[in-house]
Amino acid sequence: MTTNQTAQASRNTWLWLGLLLAVAVALAVWLMPRPTTGTSEAATPAAQGGEPAIAAAPTAPKAEPAPTVEAKPQAEEKTAAPTAPAPVAKDSDLFAEPMPDFMVDLHARVLDKKWLSARQQKQLYEYGKEHKDDARPQLILAWDARNREWDGIASDMYRIAYKADKRAKDDPNMLKDLVFVAGAHTEQTVEFKDTAELIHNVYGLDALPKIDGELASAKEHGEQTKADRLTKLREYIRSRLVSVSETGPSAQGKCPVAANSCTRV
Repeated sequence: MTTNQTAQASRNTWLWLGLLLAVAVALAVWLMPRPTTGTSEAATPAAQGGEPAIAAAPTAPKAEPAPTVEAKPQAEEKTAAPTAPAPVAKDSDLFAEPMPDFMVDLHARVLDKKWLSARQQKQLYEYGKEHKDDARPQLILAWDARNREWDGIASDMYRIAYKADKRAKDDPNMLKDLVFVAGAHTEQTVEFKDTAELIHNVYGLDALPKIDGELASAKEHGEQTKADRLTKLREYIRSRLVSVSETGPSAQGKCPVAANSCTRV
């Protein structure tokens, strides 16, 4: 073999050795483990001097449940004391209560200003004797007497009616008729004296508004005689109440109102 051939063979050998070494190095590099993408990405900013990665926010601690606060019972609202109901006025219409048929007819008759016969008057009288706590027979007889202008009898019937049932005083005609009788008779007559005493015993000061009203009406209509009699009636009741207040209600037993009211004259 010539020298040139020998040199050429040597060069070829070194080329193959270099090629094999290069292949071996490439294979070794390819077989080396590769870093994960997340790690690479996470490291990249720091390696490149970029902005630091934002750390994950720390997990907030679990909030402890708030202690249960027992609700304090609300103060009970003060309610106004219940107002006592106003007393119900007692029904004073005695004729609203059941009554015998004959009395129903006679009651309607006197309201129509019709006179009662003697037989009808006796019928009422006998019923009143048997029912001493029933004022209605005497009230009907009192109205009949007023229809006839029997003033003295009217006052007597009202007196008996009040004695039978004190509610008779609330009859709408009783005080009106008694004041009329007093205004129709002079103070010296039995009619005036008995009627004035009955008004005093039954009504007392409560009669004054009615008397004053009739007195004002009499003056307004120029009925001076009637006005004078009603003035006497008023003075009589006032003087009797003053007398009772000075000596005490028990002295005469005729103060129809509370003892302290007898002085209000």
